[in-house]
Amino acid sequence: MTVRAFSRALRRAALGLGLAALVSVGTVAAQEYKETFNAAIEAAKAKQYQQAYGLYQEAADGARAAGDTDVEGKSNKILAQLDQIFGTQLLKQEKYEEALSRFEHGIGHDPDYAVNYYNRGLALKKLDRVEEAVQSFSEAMARDDGKVARQAESAIRSHFHAEASRLVAKENPRASDADQAIEYLDQVQQLVEPNADTFYYLANAYSIKGDYEKAVAYADQALEIHRGGRSDRAKIHFLKGEALMYSGNITAAKGEFQEARYGNYKASAEHYLETL
Repeated sequence: MTVRAFSRALRRAALGLGLAALVSVGTVAAQEYKETFNAAIEAAKAKQYQQAYGLYQEAADGARAAGDTDVEGKSNKILAQLDQIFGTQLLKQEKYEEALSRFEHGIGHDPDYAVNYYNRGLALKKLDRVEEAVQSFSEAMARDDGKVARQAESAIRSHFHAEASRLVAKENPRASDADQAIEYLDQVQQLVEPNADTFYYLANAYSIKGDYEKAVAYADQALEIHRGGRSDRAKIHFLKGEALMYSGNITAAKGEFQEARYGNYKASAEHYLETL
C-alpha cells in the first residue's frame, strides 16, 4: 500500500466510525479509547506515522477491553497497513530481519491483509529462507484474487524458474542436473499455473536427458501459450528444432529452425539450415 492509498483508507475509517458512535458513550474509559482512535486518525493524516501507530495500538487495546469490535477491527486494519509501510521502507534499506518483524506484526494485527504475506515472503527470500518464503507467497495467494495474488504467483514461478534455468544452462549439464531442474518445475506446477517458460525449461531438461519426444511435446506446450515477441519465441523453436534433429527428424527440424531465425538465435538457426 502506498502512502496515498493509506490516506484514503484513513478517511474511510473516520467516516465509518460515525459521529453517533462517538457521542453515545457509556463510560469515561470508552470515551477515551474513541478519542484516542480519532487522535490516531489525525496523526496519520499529518503523516506522523510513528505517533499514529502508538495511538492506534492504544485504541485497539481500549476497544478490546470495552468489547467494541468495530473500533478494535478498524484500528488493527490500519496497524497492519502501517506495518506494511514501515516494513517496505526497511526492505528498501536492506534491513531484512527488521522488515520481516514488521510484516509479521502486521499479519498479527490483520491476518486477512494479503500484502503483508507477500512482503514477508520477499524478506524471507532475502534471508535465504526459501521454503518459508514460498509458503508465505502461497498464503498471500490464498487471501487475494487480484494484484497481490498475481505478484505472489510470479514470485513463486520466478524462483523455481531461476533454479531450473541455472541447472540447464550449465556449460555441460548432466542428467542429474536435468532431473533436479524437473523437480523444481514440478513444484511450480503444484503451486501455481505454469507458463511458457515452465514448459520451455522442461523441454530443455528432457532434451539434456535425451528424451527428445518429451522435449518436443513440452516445446509444443510452450509455443501454444507463449505470448512474447518473435525473437523470444525463437528460443522455443530452436530448442524444438534441436530435439527433432537429434531424434533424426531432419525435415521437421528444418521447419523449426526456419521459425528460429530471429534475435539471438538467427545465426545458429541459419547455420543448421545450411548444414542439414
